[in-house]
Amino acid sequence: FWAKKLSGSILELACGTGRVGGPLIESGFDYTGLDFSKTFIDTCKSKYSKGNFILGDMRDFKLNKFFDLIIIPFNSLLHLLTNNEISNCFASVLSHLSDDGYFILDIFVPDPELLYRNPNKKYKEMVIDHPKGGKCLVWQESKYDQETEINDIKWLFDRNDNRTDEYQFQMRMIYPDTIDRLLFEAGFTIEQKLGDYNSKSFNENSLLQIYICSKQ
Repeated sequence: FWAKKLSGSILELACGTGRVGGPLIESGFDYTGLDFSKTFIDTCKSKYSKGNFILGDMRDFKLNKFFDLIIIPFNSLLHLLTNNEISNCFASVLSHLSDDGYFILDIFVPDPELLYRNPNKKYKEMVIDHPKGGKCLVWQESKYDQETEINDIKWLFDRNDNRTDEYQFQMRMIYPDTIDRLLFEAGFTIEQKLGDYNSKSFNENSLLQIYICSKQ
């Protein structure tokens, strides 16, 4: 919706392997994707010849270009683990946003029921199609540090051939009041704050925090 509304240049931070970028490129938008992973950038370049993909750090980037829409979708911001890292990211976003442009951010609302689960127990999360074929059951183990608000997470991929792969990562659990403050301090105005992908306004029962921001 916002890409069509603005119909200008788009920058996606933490673009991954093109989950969002692919459809935007195929729809004809002027798209640039930035990611810290060379593997992800190389994958995107091999899949999408018309997109512009850049290896870079969303905490500090200089592209010498302004964008009409800058997005960080699907919780990617949560891989920045401190307020300082988030503020640095927001400063880079602001310096690349056109005067009439919008910055859209999408993260989930921390769920205490999930954060304070038994760290010594694994929990069934989902079933996915494994890239090498067959179904894969994904389990999760996690340990949350209330002081740092960082969740240490381990995913266990249980394949049909009795092989189990592991992937460990950290995510910052960011509450709405923190994001509100950091956006304001960085120089953004929160034009809308939504609670789901159907444009419902954010409230105490919302599962998502979706911010549509402009320059102050």
